[in-house]
Amino acid sequence: MNKLKSTHIKTLIFCILLFCFFVFGILGIIFGATKGITFLLVVGIVGVVLGFYGTPIAFVKYVEQKTNIAVLDCIINDNLLNINSIASSIGQKPKAVLSTINFLITNRYLKGYLIEGEVLKPIQNQETVITHKCPYCGATLALDKEISACEYCGARLKINTKK
Repeated sequence: MNKLKSTHIKTLIFCILLFCFFVFGILGIIFGATKGITFLLVVGIVGVVLGFYGTPIAFVKYVEQKTNIAVLDCIINDNLLNINSIASSIGQKPKAVLSTINFLITNRYLKGYLIEGEVLKPIQNQETVITHKCPYCGATLALDKEISACEYCGARLKINTKK
C-alpha cells in the first residue's frame, strides 16, 4: 500500500506543477508579448499548452489512484472481500471495483488473493516445490514427493526432501 500511496503523492505534485505551468505560462505570454521578449512568449505558450491539456489528464490519473487506494484499504484494513460490499463502501459500481481489483492484483499492489465470482479469496499456503538436478542428464526437476523419475531421461530418483 505504501508504494501505491507514494505514487499517488507524486501524481498530485505533478498535477500541481502542470497547473503552475498554465498560470505562469499566461504571465509569460502577457509579458513576452508586451515587452517584446520572444523567448518568454514561446516559453509562455508552451507552459499554457502543457498546463491546459496536461492538468486534466493528470488529475484523472490522480482520481484513479485514489480509487485504487480506497479499494485496497477496504480489502486490507476493513477485511471486505465481497465485491458488492466494497463497491457500496466506496460508492462505485461492482464492475468498476472488479476492474480495479484486477489492476491491483496484476500490478502486485494486492498479493495473496484470487477473484472467484463476486468474492475475493485469500490464497491458501501451497506446498513448496523442491527442485533438484538429475544426476544422470543434468535436467532441473520439480519434485513434490520423495521418490520420482526424471521426466527427461527416465532415471529413477530417490530424493530425501527432509532436512
